[in-house]
Formats: sequence, structure tokens, C-alpha cells
Amino acid sequence: MTSKMVTSFEEAIENIRKYQGELRQNAEIRRRLAMVWSWYAVRDEQSGGWEFAPSKFIGSHDPSAKRYLAESGKEGDFDGRITERVLSQWFRTPEPNSKLERELVDALRTFLAGYGKVPGARARINVPNENIELTHRSTVNVDELLNRISSDPTICGGRPCIKGTRMRVADIVEAIAHGANQQELLTDFDYLTREDIAAALLYAARATEHRIVRTA
Repeated sequence: MTSKMVTSFEEAIENIRKYQGELRQNAEIRRRLAMVWSWYAVRDEQSGGWEFAPSKFIGSHDPSAKRYLAESGKEGDFDGRITERVLSQWFRTPEPNSKLERELVDALRTFLAGYGKVPGARARINVPNENIELTHRSTVNVDELLNRISSDPTICGGRPCIKGTRMRVADIVEAIAHGANQQELLTDFDYLTREDIAAALLYAARATEHRIVRTA
């Protein structure tokens, strides 16, 4: 019978911590480190470093060293295909050759070196979605986005628009305020891009930061 799977992101994170404890106490788990190719990582809140665990361990409900060693083989109940599918709700791999990927690879090598092991050739690392999203937000080129906005006195009365279109910044902001999401805007206005929408929201946010001077 197939093992029960985790049902929440919090449970998966707890299992990563649990694996770290089992690793320190169990020599057989340490011996198998080099066999793992699907790693999941989470930042340690205190040190800021990365903690790692294999998908078969963290994707299973209430795992233990004993169960992991007994069930993670080809005939065992810990099925990597299933755990990968479940964990994909909350984790994903960073973009190839990105700063985050390089950081993770270095961290995995350091982690395994502490046990006299090296990552396998097929090894890949998944991190929480929020880490990918934070990285994307931190690398946004603000100037490039704002250059997508233009004000032409002959177009829409000079109101800020997406460059080369008559789509006003106000139109995008108002649509989102009324419940439209990004994908709906891209579908309804096929000349828009995700960057155009981001630019409109950024421009609107900047416009609200102007200094207010109150008279006496």
C-alpha cells in the first residue's frame, strides 16, 4: 500500500527539519546521501543557510529513519514520483544558471562535503515558491519597467499610457481594482505583456508617493 503523503507546506518544512535530526543520528542515512538526486531545501531561520532533505522523506506523512530506509527502495512504499507531484504544489526549481541556483548548488556541495559525499550528476534542488518569487522581485529593473509608460498630449489627453498603445495606466489599475487578474487582462488585450501590467502598477504606486503640502 502506498504511503500517505504530506498535506501541507508546513508539514513538508517540518519533515525537512526532522530529516536533519535523523541524519545526525543514523549512519545508514548518511551513507545513502550520494544516492539522492531530488533535493528540497529551506532556509534556516537562525543561520540563514540552507537545510536539505530528499523528496521521498519530506513528501511522506510522518516519516522516520526506519521507514525511509525500509521503504525508499524500488519495492518500497515511498514513491518518488508521487512525492514529487505532491511537493510541486509548494516547491520548484530555480531558473538555470540563476544566482539562486548557483547559491543552492554551492550550499548542497558544502552540506554533502560535511559527510564526505558529493552531489550526483542528476541532482536537482527545489525550494519554496516564495524564494523564487522573492528573487524575481529583487531583480526587477525598475527603469526598464517605467520606460514602458509614456505621456503624449495627442493620445488620451496626455494621460500616462502603455507606450505604443492607448491603454492608460488608470485603465489597468481600475480593472485590477474591480477584480480582474493578470491573465484575464492578457487574454482580453493581447497586445499587453506581463511587463506592461507590472509597469502600470509600479507607475501608479510611484505616483502616490508624491509629497503632500498642507496649507495653514
